[in-house]
Amino acid sequence: MAKEVKETTFEETVSRVYELGFHFLPTIAEADVPVQFSQLKSIIEKQGGEFISEDAPKLIKLAYKMSKTIKAQKMHYENAYFGWVKFTLDADKLDAIEKEVKAFDPILRFIIVKTVKENTMVTSGVHKDAAKDDAESDAAPEGKAEEKPADVADQAVTE
Repeated sequence: MAKEVKETTFEETVSRVYELGFHFLPTIAEADVPVQFSQLKSIIEKQGGEFISEDAPKLIKLAYKMSKTIKAQKMHYENAYFGWVKFTLDADKLDAIEKEVKAFDPILRFIIVKTVKENTMVTSGVHKDAAKDDAESDAAPEGKAEEKPADVADQAVTE
């Protein structure tokens, strides 16, 4: 009698950082959105996921109409509740989460991406300061006229 041995690779056993971005259906009552968000997060928790950060769903206007078939009828939506959650999870448990999220009724659309633990978003205040510094460094020094680069068409080609 032969025993089945499941081989696991290093890739499957390593805990990784993922981000789940999602749209909830706009037909959910606003008071029920936190409840649905909590249920979505419980899908991740029961697979052993640990949360890093999140943004609760907020109603937004979509860039284009999205559709979902509900009870054999195709529905089209122009708005949705958008939210995201960043978490760590063993790589071998990701498929189970993806299946459950796909079957979660309030979901209009979702995506799961592998990411990094650090926050990579640039805040608007930092961006404005950086633009100001760039503008100051591009200014010509006092008393000197700014040199303008020659037009490419004006340059002679020599070989």
